[in-house]
Amino acid sequence: MGSHDVQSSPRHPSVKPFLIDTHCHLHFPAYDADRDAVLARMRAKDIWAITVATSIRTSADGIAFAEKHDDVWATVGYHPEHLTSSYHDASEGPVDDFDAAAIKRLAMSSSTVVAIGETGLDFLRIDPLPPPQFPLRHWTDTAKKLQEDALRQHIVIAHELGKPIVIHCRDAFQRLAEIIQDEQTAGRRVAGVVHCFTGSWEEAKPLLDLGLHLSFTGIITFPPKKSDDPRRHVHRVIEQMPLERLLVETDAPWLAPVPHRGKQNEPTYVEYVAQCVGARRGVPIQEIARQTTENAIQLFHIYGHNFF
Repeated sequence: MGSHDVQSSPRHPSVKPFLIDTHCHLHFPAYDADRDAVLARMRAKDIWAITVATSIRTSADGIAFAEKHDDVWATVGYHPEHLTSSYHDASEGPVDDFDAAAIKRLAMSSSTVVAIGETGLDFLRIDPLPPPQFPLRHWTDTAKKLQEDALRQHIVIAHELGKPIVIHCRDAFQRLAEIIQDEQTAGRRVAGVVHCFTGSWEEAKPLLDLGLHLSFTGIITFPPKKSDDPRRHVHRVIEQMPLERLLVETDAPWLAPVPHRGKQNEPTYVEYVAQCVGARRGVPIQEIARQTTENAIQLFHIYGHNFF
């Protein structure tokens, strides 16, 4: 989006945002039955949303959706699990093949696109057996390389277009940090967020040192498991990390926070995430809301708003 003042901006909600849900999937089929009601509840709380893509199809659909709503922005990208896993959640809708050129075209097609992704590494979602075109031998290594190559292509697009990147990472934090470091050493600026962060401080610090933001979901509201090491719990990250690098999200329709755990999630519930962050840091939710909203506006270059 270009830099405009509020009067000249084509996209400016009529109210100051209380919170920004920086990662949800409002345009997915999961909301086909009640999307208007979900949007109404979101607006009643003065919450904006970034609806995130996971395929070429959902990238195009997300743009079309965001263009209809002044308080919703979009991303374009391809989820790493679709490269290496047959797993598919019907809530997401159809999945197509990875096409970096299509992602770049879509990213340039609309001012509603504020980031590239979600992309990243998901070493948990690798099928035990490869697709027919890949040999069984060394399949796991091949699968990881497929994800890594796609991540690097997303980074190139983000660098060329001057946009941040939305990163999914599971069972691969060390490798992610290595790739980001490689790309930065090669001269590509990598700004962005590791979304739904659930790792330890030891896993978070290298990512923070590389300049990335971390975003948290309703998972942080779940009671710790008895088997969890308190010293390595994600709560330690929330307590120690710089507040100016912290974002909140829902990942809706999944991961609804307590007290709605087990139900379909929605952007309104990002308030529970912010409350939990505030409780962990010993500050009021109003301060968490103010700072995380400012963080989101700055990271995603959501211009036309001079609230801070």
